Amino acid sequence: MALWTELGQAATVAQLVGADIGGLISMTIQAALTARQNKKECEQLARRVLMIAELLPHLQLEDPEAVRPLAGLGDTLRAAHELVVSCQGRSVAYKLVMSGRQADRFRDVQSRIDSYLILFPVISYIGITHQLNRIYNVLVPDDAPSGEPSPISLSSQLPYLQESPEVAADMMIPHGVKQFTLDEITVATNNFAIDGRIGTGGSGDVYKGRLHDGRVVAVKHLMADRSQNKADVFRMELAILYPLLHENIIRLFGMCMEGEERLVIYEHMANGALSDYLHGQPATAFDSSPVRTSWKTRVEVLLGAARGIKHLHCHVVPPVIHRDIKSSNILLDARWVAQVTDFGISVSWDTRQADRVHSVMGTYGYAAPEHFLEGHLSPASDVYSFGVVMLETLTGMLPILIDSKEELASFALPAIEAGNLRKVLDKRPALEPRHFKALELVARMVVRCLRLSSRDRPPISVVVANLEAALEIICSDPNSVSENKFKRFFFPKSTKSIHTRLRRPKRQPHTHTQQLPEAELQTRNSSSILGLDIYRNWEELRTRAVKT
Repeated sequence: MALWTELGQAATVAQLVGADIGGLISMTIQAALTARQNKKECEQLARRVLMIAELLPHLQLEDPEAVRPLAGLGDTLRAAHELVVSCQGRSVAYKLVMSGRQADRFRDVQSRIDSYLILFPVISYIGITHQLNRIYNVLVPDDAPSGEPSPISLSSQLPYLQESPEVAADMMIPHGVKQFTLDEITVATNNFAIDGRIGTGGSGDVYKGRLHDGRVVAVKHLMADRSQNKADVFRMELAILYPLLHENIIRLFGMCMEGEERLVIYEHMANGALSDYLHGQPATAFDSSPVRTSWKTRVEVLLGAARGIKHLHCHVVPPVIHRDIKSSNILLDARWVAQVTDFGISVSWDTRQADRVHSVMGTYGYAAPEHFLEGHLSPASDVYSFGVVMLETLTGMLPILIDSKEELASFALPAIEAGNLRKVLDKRPALEPRHFKALELVARMVVRCLRLSSRDRPPISVVVANLEAALEIICSDPNSVSENKFKRFFFPKSTKSIHTRLRRPKRQPHTHTQQLPEAELQTRNSSSILGLDIYRNWEELRTRAVKT
């Protein structure tokens, strides 16, 4: 395989870690495919190991000191292989005894691999800095005034780079990004055939193509006459998307830059965009899709997209604000897994410049009010936009109603806040009682995400927790709810003592008219992390808790 050929070229790394990198990775992936226990965890671990395989050949290895932090990588890969092998064939009794310990081992190994994945961009940056120094030495004569900028600062070199367009163009490309020729992309897309066009956006058209190695790709052809500057979009897509490795973020395959042409090549998403299924015409292939017919799939799609946004906000340094979250920018792969795409107007967020005014961009109906009206941006802006997507998914309606030109939020939120969710809920998916309970949970979070003040919105991590809880309710046994699930859904950790007292009515009996202690009333006000008022049906919850 070409992948192992590339790894074979990474001799410096192999010598450094003292391990057969290609062999360990290959054996780990093969073992994951045949695992009998913890299949999901093995697959996730194999994906992380595969990321290591794809990134290693692109590291700058000229400076041994730069790659020395990878010295423990071999031991980590061995641990990953041993862990996956241990999941091959075990008895039921062994599985029951070891399940807790296995979960801890998976978390530990995944955390160790993640720590190396975080190091890779840093090592690449060091290599890029060395390249900048060499370019600087060529562009700046030896007799340049002493007050000239330092070669270490990219921004300080821009005046010199602007004098050399070819060098400036090269510097836009992060090291390691695969560069395709225009001839390759022209052949792959059948000369950008009209019937191969699968999307049109604010920055260009997207075509489906097939590379010479058989991979199916999506090719974004950036247009100069669109509202956004083509060079800026191209640079931003590459700079932000290339280092991102996450299951719910579109994968960058490469780019093409010849003459005036700018093209970005992504992994192709077989099932299109979320918007296709929410708003596509009836009597089409979309009618039978699980996104159109299943509430479970819709919540799974929302959860996947939220996890992608959480990665941008919480795990990328500095955080990335997507700036154009909408249903057409949430794509679905062959397994209906959501992936966030289109980073052409994204920005890195500097908390020290939180009051900075940005150019107003994005899509009307999704843009947060503070950005649309004042140009202010923060992670809460993405949360607002995602709140619109959540509402869109619940109702099946467009963000701007066609007949009245009214915003969907203005139409639907009053009904939700009045307890009339059924009035606006999409009627196409079959609705079971447990589905409705989960959707009420999601709807309450929508209300919080769409607060006009950015300070009143929850962070995306809370939105993820809400959707995880909603999905667990949908997937639960419709005939019974276990005590553990009951406590998890209705009693956050901060109210555990209340639940304990409810199960002991003799020590502290409750009646229909009993007054809640002041401490519990305060807990009530602070226990809505999932957007759920746990005291709304107090008597029902009390009765269920006592019976268990």
